[in-house]
Amino acid sequence: MSNYRITSRYAKALLDLSIERNELQNVQGDVSLIVETLAGSRQLVVFLANPVVLPQKKLAVLTALFKERISKTTFKFIEVMVRKNRSALIYEILEAFLVQFKAHEHIADATLVTAVAAANRVKEEVIRMLESAISEKVVLTNVVNEAILGGFQIRYKDKLLDASVSSKLNILRKRLID
Repeated sequence: MSNYRITSRYAKALLDLSIERNELQNVQGDVSLIVETLAGSRQLVVFLANPVVLPQKKLAVLTALFKERISKTTFKFIEVMVRKNRSALIYEILEAFLVQFKAHEHIADATLVTAVAAANRVKEEVIRMLESAISEKVVLTNVVNEAILGGFQIRYKDKLLDASVSSKLNILRKRLID
């Protein structure tokens, strides 16, 4: 079975379990904490993926790190993954859970690229515009890229709205060359 199938099935199981137990928001917070921890510690990811390390030792480390910081439901899920020899996939499974959580809650990620940091009112206006266009809650990330010179780019899923000065200059340059 492919890793994608495995990760999506485990993620779906955690999503369904947390909905059934009415703990979806708590579990999402726990999963975000674990994903941030794993993203920040390459050593921990390598340790969990190491087939030589016994599951009991992996579980002891995860217990020390997370047992007091996450809900019982999330910890039991982590425990099951370790017992089923899926500890190498914990990071991918939890990331898949976050994707499924956002789909379930109708949350969309978008990126606003600007030459300088965007003011809060600009970000709020972009969020309002996107939410009315797509009928989903939008989580906006502002990325500063001085190469666009001015204007903005908005990325949502596989779409790009490019109103940057650099793209306008490129279009103008192509028209002048042709």
